[in-house]
Amino acid sequence: MSKGIEERAKFDKIRYANCWEDPELLIRAFEINPNSKCISIASAGDNSLSLLTQNPQIVVAVDLSVPQIACCELKKYSVKHLDYETFLKVLGFKPCQNRLEIYKSIEEYLSLQSRYYFEHNPEIIQNGIIHQGKFEHYFQLFANKIMPLVHNQKNLTELFLPKSIQAQKMFYDKTWNNWKFKALFKVFFNKFVMGRLGRDKEFFKYVDVSMISKNIKERADRALRDVPTWNNPYVNYILLNNFDYALPHFAKEENFNIIKRNIDALDIKTGTINNAAKNSGIKFDCFNLSDIFEYMDEGLFKEISLELLSSANADAKFCYWNMMVDRRISKILQKNFEYKKELSQELYLKDRAFFYKDFIVDEVTNND
Repeated sequence: MSKGIEERAKFDKIRYANCWEDPELLIRAFEINPNSKCISIASAGDNSLSLLTQNPQIVVAVDLSVPQIACCELKKYSVKHLDYETFLKVLGFKPCQNRLEIYKSIEEYLSLQSRYYFEHNPEIIQNGIIHQGKFEHYFQLFANKIMPLVHNQKNLTELFLPKSIQAQKMFYDKTWNNWKFKALFKVFFNKFVMGRLGRDKEFFKYVDVSMISKNIKERADRALRDVPTWNNPYVNYILLNNFDYALPHFAKEENFNIIKRNIDALDIKTGTINNAAKNSGIKFDCFNLSDIFEYMDEGLFKEISLELLSSANADAKFCYWNMMVDRRISKILQKNFEYKKELSQELYLKDRAFFYKDFIVDEVTNND
């Protein structure tokens, strides 16, 4: 059997302090009800928390990485035990001088492994955890060092002013998409730079490296031209290193209050999602698989898909993203899944996180 990503990449630091996938696509695709049982790649925890806004019976959030689990637990117990303003401060959405003191008030609720991680990395708490991932540091470099060479503050401000899509397209075509903006993608968004500063190089193992910068530029064109920028949290952070114009879905006050009410439905596990599903004894209705298949060869992709199928209810939906590598369960397991093509394409066009080439919704038709 080929090695999984857990044996090839390093998971000793927070890689993603925020989820860089749009939870609104998951929410629309899953159609969660109070009986729904969900399993979700934890990552930074955001999207697993967002699923709680739909009042599911359970959300099992799973990740291989101890630092990612620590990040996820911090967010969970911040929601559960803090008021909204304090929640925003301790995570880094708002300025705060005493984050470590706030953390100490909820520390006892975290697992021993998470407490140990933060005990040995207190600066992650003090500096605001949402800014402390490797991927976020990559975008901090981009916003602070690269963007000033491409656009002035006037253009940056104009990008985030509310406007019609037609006006946004005109601004993008005439002002934003200049030769400097086009050139930076070849320099900053390639395998070497992204692997060294952003994602692990092993995440590109099955990727045609010659197409990375071109593909990301095409997706950026769509996100900045055809999708509203003024309320896009992903563009907000990439260009400004904050969420001042648009908070992530789980951190909006109206969603925070619903999540707090449902927070005990979130069960956080360390490990692989296939093992967590199998060992849970639960048949799941909703599978948020992030982009995990991006990192697998075709043999392992099929093997994991079959294992997950064994933990699925009839009519369960599997949702996942493709960034650079084409993966579709319904293509390799045609007797068991139906590709919801129209829904997938409709939702993809609304995706505010522009890194991905595709969003897939596969529905279980036969789980025998």
